[in-house]
Amino acid sequence: MKVDLHMHSVFSDGERTPRGLMDLAAIQGLSCIAITDHDSVGAYSEAKVHEERTGVRVMPGIELNTYGPNGELHILGYGFDPDHPLMTAHCEWRRQERESWSRKIVRRLNRMGYDICWEDCRSKAEGGVIVRTHIAKVLVEHRYFHDVEEAFDRLLASGSPGYVERETFSSEEAISLIHECGGFAFLAHPGVYRFGFSIDRVADEGLDGIEVYYAGHSELETVQWWAESERLGLLKSVGSDFHGEVTRNPQLPGSVDYDKEDVHSWLSQIMPVSEVSR
Repeated sequence: MKVDLHMHSVFSDGERTPRGLMDLAAIQGLSCIAITDHDSVGAYSEAKVHEERTGVRVMPGIELNTYGPNGELHILGYGFDPDHPLMTAHCEWRRQERESWSRKIVRRLNRMGYDICWEDCRSKAEGGVIVRTHIAKVLVEHRYFHDVEEAFDRLLASGSPGYVERETFSSEEAISLIHECGGFAFLAHPGVYRFGFSIDRVADEGLDGIEVYYAGHSELETVQWWAESERLGLLKSVGSDFHGEVTRNPQLPGSVDYDKEDVHSWLSQIMPVSEVSR
């Protein structure tokens, strides 16, 4: 059986509810998943109640957006205590910080001539954390752009006219937080970053692994990052980064091929072997 350790729900910028992801994972023949919403663990408890019904096991997961000396990197956390006070405090801080950040973005867009309001963007989050995707959706609805991807590329991506810098939260801090909460820390989708960064430096910060098997990686990138993980003695993970069938990340859960020994060997430390590979 297969696993997929990177996907998003309505608790961040995904299109499906936790229940919907569990149902889809069952259809896709997955035995274990991690819902890794941005700066939120809200999906875990909702997904957990559907384990017996679907036959799919869910592991605590999160994707922490970091901004620091290494640039804007995303750190995936697995197998931590989702109710740990430090994680709870972090998610609440990030929720508030995202509210403030998104307001600044909308104000900048207003000054640039884009007639949108923050409340419409916030409503897209459906109670989850607000992300730039929600702002992009409103821009598309107002016909400023054809799709979310165009809105990002021309306006919202880092370095674009509508981008606003965020409060600093480094990859080292993210890795430390995950470890303090009892989890494993992985670098997400290393092949997609548009800037140079030092994987050795991130590894020195305590990184446990790399998302080697990723839907957005080319075959060459997968080979290169596999070699880097071997050189640095890091673990390997797999993820589709599924957000929804009609999103920028439509690759279905379970769509990424991977070496089971690479992933299941460490995953069995968190989830019983019988639950991962049955």
